Amino acid sequence: MGDILDEVTAFVRCRDCPWYKNCLTPVVIGNEDIRQFRIVMQGGDLPEQATNELDRLTESMASLSQEMILQSCPVFTQRLKGDARLAGWIKELMKSWGDSGEYNERPGQEP
Repeated sequence: MGDILDEVTAFVRCRDCPWYKNCLTPVVIGNEDIRQFRIVMQGGDLPEQATNELDRLTESMASLSQEMILQSCPVFTQRLKGDARLAGWIKELMKSWGDSGEYNERPGQEP
């Protein structure tokens, strides 16, 4: 009975979630975020050369993070943490992305 209640609760949370049907999004670091970081770092009273180097490093990190980091909704995160098979299926799906043009059904489901 607990499994059914957990599924219903997750479904309701998912439907009410502001992330609904957008469970994953790339991290977006905007100019405002970079500006705030610079303000915080300027409090350290760094020399001009170090400030310029820090600016280049900050812009590089922002660019890299947008390529590598995703934000996820709490329901999606909970489901991935709670179901190793689901995480494995997503991993295998990503490995074969574009190979055949079709995707295998989720493990344990009939086609």
